[in-house]
Amino acid sequence: MPVQLDALIQKRNLLLQEMRAIDHLRRGTLSKQFFKALPGQTEPRGPYFVLQGFFHGKKFSQRISTEQVPQIQEQVDNYRRFQSLADEYVTLSDEITQLESQDSDIKKNSSPKNSPTNSSRKPKPSSS
Repeated sequence: MPVQLDALIQKRNLLLQEMRAIDHLRRGTLSKQFFKALPGQTEPRGPYFVLQGFFHGKKFSQRISTEQVPQIQEQVDNYRRFQSLADEYVTLSDEITQLESQDSDIKKNSSPKNSPTNSSRKPKPSSS
């Protein structure tokens, strides 16, 4: 068990290092949108880009310039990566907690093999 536990702890520490390496992130999704074509035009106008998402239970929406799109998209991708790493961290921490709990239960329930059992009990009187 300790080998498996050590491996899980090491993997969790690596996840923390990956999470620390993410410096810039943005929640939400970046979408490409177009205006409908005006009467007499055949092509829609655009594209324009919008960053949308939820924060503290409220929807937000922000227009993004074409020049900012690569940077913002990278930050959105970083947020998704961070969320994935955080989920994995929780899973590993849960596994570690369960293994540690099993180890402590085994230690609590183990008793010396030569110890007498029921030594404090008096024999029952026979009813004959």
